[in-house]
Amino acid sequence: MPRKSLATSTQAPLLLGATLLLFIVIAGALFLNLMRLRDSFSWVQHTNDVLLAISGIQRAVLEAETNERGYLLTGIDSYSDAYGRAREALASRLDSLRALVGDNREHVARVDELRLFVDMRTAQLGRVIELGPERMHEALDILEQARTDRLTERVETSLTALTRVEQALLTERMHKHDRESLAAALITACLLILAVASAAIAAFLLEHQRATARQQEADQRLQSLQAELMRVARLSTMGEMSSALAHELNQPLGAITNYVQGSRRLVEASSHPDKAKISAALDKAAQQTLRAGAVIQRLRDFVGRGETDKTVESLRAIAEDALALASVVTRDRPVDIALALDPASDRVLVDKVQVQQVFLNLIRNAFEAMRDEPERRLRIGSRAAAAGMVEVVVADTGPGLDAQIAERMFQPFATTKPDGMGIGLSISQTIIQAHGGSISASTPAEGGTVFSFTLPSAGVGAYEPRPAPAD
Repeated sequence: MPRKSLATSTQAPLLLGATLLLFIVIAGALFLNLMRLRDSFSWVQHTNDVLLAISGIQRAVLEAETNERGYLLTGIDSYSDAYGRAREALASRLDSLRALVGDNREHVARVDELRLFVDMRTAQLGRVIELGPERMHEALDILEQARTDRLTERVETSLTALTRVEQALLTERMHKHDRESLAAALITACLLILAVASAAIAAFLLEHQRATARQQEADQRLQSLQAELMRVARLSTMGEMSSALAHELNQPLGAITNYVQGSRRLVEASSHPDKAKISAALDKAAQQTLRAGAVIQRLRDFVGRGETDKTVESLRAIAEDALALASVVTRDRPVDIALALDPASDRVLVDKVQVQQVFLNLIRNAFEAMRDEPERRLRIGSRAAAAGMVEVVVADTGPGLDAQIAERMFQPFATTKPDGMGIGLSISQTIIQAHGGSISASTPAEGGTVFSFTLPSAGVGAYEPRPAPAD
């Protein structure tokens, strides 16, 4: 991958990660704002509770004084009872107020001061209630003293001061909350803008990366297409060359056949003591010359028009003929050959010359692969396969498949041989596929190479050994 593409593919995930992190931070900031808003509502509620408590104390003080005067003027016990309830309510509300402002020392001090004034005032009121109308003069003296001490005004002043301070605290807290909320909103907005920008850049980089990948894929397809076109061109050239070679070779092969036949007639007309052996050798030479011409002609027809002339043939006979032709190169390095062909699956419907060429290609490749091996064994086997096919296996003890060429060994011009053309396996695959079969190769765990291909079964009879040719 080019360095620029690599940098782009690295930057995009980093930007996406940074964007995700920014969104998490924004969510945290929004959560903190919600918590501040909740705290603001809590402080408003707290101030309302404090103001309600102060108002309750004011009402309780007023009720206590009113009931004290009513009892003093009328002597009715209900005023005395109402005064007692007002005094208890006053004590309870002072306790509630102190609990509400317990987190503020200054407020606690003011409440304690208020409690002192209230206690002094309720003590005076309680003394007046005890004296009652019967001792009016003494009660009036106490009331006069209360006006002198100005306890009621002090209580009112303390309550007013508490109210103002609590309202001021609420105002200060709300202003602080507004400032913090504004700052948090600005920071959140900046983070949101940054996150959106990062997401947009990341999306652009990802799209650029995908576009680059699509372009690279298109380039690879173009290269593959160009390679395929070159391969087709080479195959076309090979077909033309094979036609030209077949045309050029047929003439010398025909001449060789004529010379061999003429030589045989000359030998038969002579009195040479070994003329029988010479005639037999010349017959074999003529047969092989005719066979070479047939092979060239059939391969020419197959390459040019894909034609196959299928007849019912013996698989063993085809394999034995191919072995006889290929074994010429093993005289200096003998190979242990084992034929394990299933007699029940011997008859196949094939083009004999073409399938013989497949056997010949595979056997020669096996011999060449095992040339430098200390143990040289070749096994050719067959068995019935599914769909009316016969599976043929050609296994050797060579070094195995070359990993560099294993995936393309059946492609034209794929070879590891310095003097090889790389068309043998390609032609073999084409022949097998033209017969409706398939061919594959593998390397077993114990080593070597195993080629396996399938041919259509003729489904008639078993193999009958041919008589050995006369020497």
